[in-house]
Parts: sequence; structure tokens; C-alpha cells
Amino acid sequence: MQEVYYPIDVSAGILRSTALALLERYPNLKLYGLAGTYEQALAQLPPAELENRMVIFLGSTLGNLTDRERSSFLTKIQEALQPGEFFLLGVDLQKLIEIIEAAYNDDRGVTAEFNLNILSHLNHRFGGDFVLDRFEHLAFYNREQHQLEMHLRSLVTQTITLARLNYRVTFEAGETIHTEISRKFDLPTLVNELSAHAFKPLQIWTDPQDWFGLLLCQRQCTVEECP
Repeated sequence: MQEVYYPIDVSAGILRSTALALLERYPNLKLYGLAGTYEQALAQLPPAELENRMVIFLGSTLGNLTDRERSSFLTKIQEALQPGEFFLLGVDLQKLIEIIEAAYNDDRGVTAEFNLNILSHLNHRFGGDFVLDRFEHLAFYNREQHQLEMHLRSLVTQTITLARLNYRVTFEAGETIHTEISRKFDLPTLVNELSAHAFKPLQIWTDPQDWFGLLLCQRQCTVEECP
């Protein structure tokens, strides 16, 4: 049975290397890499070559989007699929706040290093003069917004220059840069949201602790599409 795979990644280099590795393992696979953001790649998807098609969006990336961004993204998935086709979605489910905060403030400092690397990237890309030791990683659960927030907090009053952008900004001691959000979902609310975008969950799986969810959905026809 022929299988066709369209992997998506914003890094063309990573896309190429992983695609070649997959083709070595599965030589009969037809593979077309799409380099760009998810939104850009979805707009480039050609019509389905085979009888069935599935869009797969795993991990917990959906939680990094705001409510408006998430709705827009699900609309693009809906537009990319025909009625009867499938959407496999992985999400991070709600859990005790203590568990969430501990995961983003790990003892080894892996998440802190990841967060601070944003400043290194800005230095490299835009000629910045961030000194990483003058910032600290800050992660906490925002109860109002139901999201984990990551920030970088300035330890001193300092002025930063991004030379290639001809831009300067001053941070007061204690002021933060908001770098990321991570929403946590409950399944009934998520199912309602998917239904609003013409997706019907056929099967839902969770781990034994109900920390993570995997939803197999089928694209339904809308009022305009139904005969």
C-alpha cells in the first residue's frame, strides 16, 4: 500500500536530514518536505493523492498558541482537509499546578538554559549585546489565564542594543520579557472547540495519570458542504 508523507518544519536543514533518514528506513515512502511555519505549509498542501489523508499534530505545541491563534490554526486545519479525512492531535492536559511549575523549573536547569538561549539567538541574529548572566529564568502558572508562563527577568537596570535593527531598550531591575505560554487543556472543553471547527473525535487516549491526551478526529461536513 502506497503511503505519502509531508513533514513540516521551519528549519529546512533539519527537515532534509530527518527526511533522508526516514527514506533510508522506509524506501517505498513518498515524501515531500514542506519548509516553513505550520500555517505556510498547510497553505501549500496539494490535493490528496490517496483515498484517505490525515494531518498529525503531536506534542504540546497547541498549548503555545493564544485563544485567537489556536482558533485560527484549527480553521486552517479544517480548510486543509476534506469531509471524511482525519486529524490526530496531541495535547498537554491540566494537572496539579505544583507538577506543572516543577516541570518548567527543573533541578538540572534544562528549561532555564532553553529560555535564556533566546537571548543568545537575538545576539547572533540581530547584533544584540544581551549578557545572559544579567537575566534569570522565571516560570509560573497564571491561574487567571490557565497557562504556564515563561519569562526572563532582568537582574539589574540595563540598556540593550540590537544593532542590526537600530533598536535600544532599557529594562528596569525586576522587569521581565514574556517568552512563552503553555496552555493546559481539559478534554470536554477541547472537544467542544474541535466540534466548532467541524472535527468529531472518534477516539481519545490518555496516559494512566491523565496528564496527556491524544485525539483522533474526523473532519465533518459543514452546513455549506452538506448536501
